[in-house]
Amino acid sequence: MLLKIITAIIALGVIAITYFYVDAQRDGACPRSWLLKMIGATGYIAVGALCVVMTGEYSVFDSAMILALVFSWLGDLFLHMWFHKIWTVLGFLCFLTSHICFIRAYITGINSMTVYFPEKPFYSIGEIIAIVIFVALFFFCMIKSKMNLKGLMKLPIVIYGIVIMTMLCKASVLGIEAVKAGITPLSAVCAIAGAVFFVLSDFSISFLMFDKRHKKNFKLKLFNMYTYFAAEILLASLIFFI
Repeated sequence: MLLKIITAIIALGVIAITYFYVDAQRDGACPRSWLLKMIGATGYIAVGALCVVMTGEYSVFDSAMILALVFSWLGDLFLHMWFHKIWTVLGFLCFLTSHICFIRAYITGINSMTVYFPEKPFYSIGEIIAIVIFVALFFFCMIKSKMNLKGLMKLPIVIYGIVIMTMLCKASVLGIEAVKAGITPLSAVCAIAGAVFFVLSDFSISFLMFDKRHKKNFKLKLFNMYTYFAAEILLASLIFFI
């Protein structure tokens, strides 16, 4: 019970610190905002680690999830480096790797339930359709909003969009299959809501990064970071249930 209380306090602390982080970087990244963001990032790793301790085991699923959280932490670290653009590229690659690790974890979790259900192909027809629709919708919104995207940026964004939508699809399948297998519905909430919040966070940050009209939109920054930290906390908590 004590560990559950500590985990809940850390999770709430991460959400609470979000406002102060966004407020600290109103005029751009600075050492104070970097410190606050990394405290929040360390918080979601702590939640994941505590969930591993509470389950009393360290499975392949847990390993992939912790690795995903660590790459997210590195992504937070590099994206907030304000003194050279190379850190932005490294941050992007870290988050891309993080999503791939999440996908690996979800597939492992889904396959562990083959006792109940036959093993599924990597992409179902429904998943392919969903990914194509959402990536197309994302680019439609970017074009309509007149985001400043250079030619070289389009391919990495397409790749990232496909990866994160794959992550959302696999998280949704994992949540649904977990409930079918008799695991608490909270597992589905953590998996699906966490993935949805991650997509919303990435969608909103695209406006902050590529649309000059929104670069200093404080409310959008709050939305971006609240959905991001909520996503990380929910996905870290998933370790406790799967």
